[in-house]
Amino acid sequence: MKRRTVLRGLGGLAISLPLLDAMRGSSARAGAPVYPKRFIVMYTPNGTIAKNFWPTNVKSETDFQLAPILAPLAAHKDDLLIVGGVDMLSAMAPNEGGSNPGDAHQKGTGQCLTATELLPGNFLGGGGQSAGWAGGISVDQEIAKHIGQDTLYRSLELGVAVMGANVGGRIAYRGPGQPLPPENSPYAAYQRLFGDSLGDPVEIAQRVARRESVLDVVADDYKKLRDRLGSEDREKLHNHLLGIDAIRDRLDKAVVQFDGACQPLDLGQVIDVNKVENMPVIGGLQMDLLAMALACDLTRVATFMWTNSTSGAVYSFVDPEIKDGHHGLAHKGDEDTKKVHHNTLVNTWFASQLASLIDRLKAIPEGDGTVFDNTVIVWTNEQARGNNHDRHDLPYVIAGSAGGFFKTGRYVEFGGDTSHTHLLITLLHSMGVEVEEFGNPVYGTGPLTGLT
Repeated sequence: MKRRTVLRGLGGLAISLPLLDAMRGSSARAGAPVYPKRFIVMYTPNGTIAKNFWPTNVKSETDFQLAPILAPLAAHKDDLLIVGGVDMLSAMAPNEGGSNPGDAHQKGTGQCLTATELLPGNFLGGGGQSAGWAGGISVDQEIAKHIGQDTLYRSLELGVAVMGANVGGRIAYRGPGQPLPPENSPYAAYQRLFGDSLGDPVEIAQRVARRESVLDVVADDYKKLRDRLGSEDREKLHNHLLGIDAIRDRLDKAVVQFDGACQPLDLGQVIDVNKVENMPVIGGLQMDLLAMALACDLTRVATFMWTNSTSGAVYSFVDPEIKDGHHGLAHKGDEDTKKVHHNTLVNTWFASQLASLIDRLKAIPEGDGTVFDNTVIVWTNEQARGNNHDRHDLPYVIAGSAGGFFKTGRYVEFGGDTSHTHLLITLLHSMGVEVEEFGNPVYGTGPLTGLT
């Protein structure tokens, strides 16, 4: 039984119910509950420092030491799958005849989740290059198409200090040229997620009832009109009514019944979301919101962007000695040991944020385990190394097994030109989307072997 079926059976009471056995199928009623899977992407920009990122003292896939950047994830080492040797081949193809426009950062950001060449456009990049938006759907949205129907939000896009409405500030795409902007403000995101659920219960019920009543009147009027229309207009009207029904479905689920781990949040005093020095607080609030959205089953798919490609954010809150913007740090040569150290500190801080997100999900009980047990988080980047715009051997970290799909606690390396399209297809499989192609199939089809 689908969640929306239960909601409609309640007469449109607009309550976001906890997951019931009736919604999980026969296996749940037979004593084996099946909990929903969740998919999260965490993006950080400008590459990493390879020597301080990849595991050291590697004796086997399971016997290795975490390098300094990944050290904050030590408590979760058994839940990690560190994937090496994967290349973003689609973003390295030459721009011959305008078929693969954009500079290295534009290609890397727009293709990290789409594996599809960028569209032509007027977003100016480095070296006189320019590009438009990505030319295909992103993996998160492909997953949302399959698992997002029964939640209030198909997906959730959050950001921290993401600047610029251009290809360098977008990773999620509904389709070709259809970017989904991340929400930088936890206050706006909270209102969007829980606004209908906050306040006096009687006022909430009256507000929802008024909206339902308006939709009922509109629907009745259109139905009366339908018999007076020709076939073409009738088709247009039918499509419009489908849109009204979609709005009704959203209203049916728009009020959250707070219970258990699903509780309102105290966001504290409002602070400026555009100040870089506020990133730790804003990022923490955004992760709180993301965890709560999963606990309340408002969505099962999310992307989380820490700034944007070529971001000049100065991470002096990580270390007061850091004076250079992140993009500038990433471009320093390996011989500049002080700047390499600073860049290492920045990326280590990003790893600590991933650890913090994992902590939050592990704190949410679900059955005999936690929400994290049924989640997979993918940490991605648009570059491997920022000082040479390299997109070979991208720094991928998978956290969580997606309900046992991935075999974690390992460092797995691939050889040759292993396209990241294979990794995206593997992620689709982990969420039950059985496809053999994603993105541009020229760069590879089928999943990676040895991860499951």
